[in-house]
Amino acid sequence: MKTSLEVISEIVQWLELFNKENPENEMELTSFILWLNSRLFTDEHIDQSIHGNELLDMELSFLLVLQHRYYKAYAKKVLGQSELSSPEGFSFLYHLSLVDSYRKMELIKMHHIEPPSGIEVLKRLLKKELIEEFDDPDDGRAKRIRITETGTKEIRAIMPKMQNVFKSMTAEMSLHEKLHVVSFLKQMNDYHIKKIGDT
Repeated sequence: MKTSLEVISEIVQWLELFNKENPENEMELTSFILWLNSRLFTDEHIDQSIHGNELLDMELSFLLVLQHRYYKAYAKKVLGQSELSSPEGFSFLYHLSLVDSYRKMELIKMHHIEPPSGIEVLKRLLKKELIEEFDDPDDGRAKRIRITETGTKEIRAIMPKMQNVFKSMTAEMSLHEKLHVVSFLKQMNDYHIKKIGDT
């Protein structure tokens, strides 16, 4: 069993190697942790585990899909008591509450939703007068959308209940665990945004 000093010495050695491999990057704890995990949990370690690499990829993907389904189940109970009929409608309205306006397709692409499905969400919000559309002054062919006063009241009324949904989604994790998961998910999200953008 290693002593505390031996562990600290080992961490310092990893830090020195990290700095050598990333001389232009600022030292950030989250970046170092992600880098260290990639070094410690190599393919060799995975092969020695219960799961093979391919099975591990499949299990991780499946668990991520399940999280989305849990979110929809929790959100459905809350949104059923509001003017918002879907998590997508809530997300659209919430993001519109943070800015002056968005182009229609800009908001749809932000959520990685197929355009026909995104347009249907917007139609429902327009019908309930939660949002309004107007001509884009910079592009006569495009339409912009913004939240209405009715929409602002709705998002303010539903947000406390949705905060409870978000709390349920984190499964009572500690702050440290939440920060750790967010770091990894951001890394995954950045990868997929780049990959989709390249295709």
